[in-house]
Amino acid sequence: MIQTSIEKLAKEIGFDIGNSSDNVQADLLNGFCHGVHDSIKNRNNLDMQLCYIAKHLDNKTYEILQGIVEFIELKNKEEK
Repeated sequence: MIQTSIEKLAKEIGFDIGNSSDNVQADLLNGFCHGVHDSIKNRNNLDMQLCYIAKHLDNKTYEILQGIVEFIELKNKEEK
């Protein structure tokens, strides 16, 4: 399979953005999530894709994503 330059540099780009501002970091996550969501219309297929992604996450990524989920849950409670 031929990889694009973005695919080859995904980890390095993510690392650079990880050292950027909160707005840029949110833009990266928003763009990624919109891309995954828009490319997979069926909820079952989306769940499967998220399962496949989760299988490849390392411990640091898992920890950060869990933290983001906790802050989202707090934000939702505050808005109610």
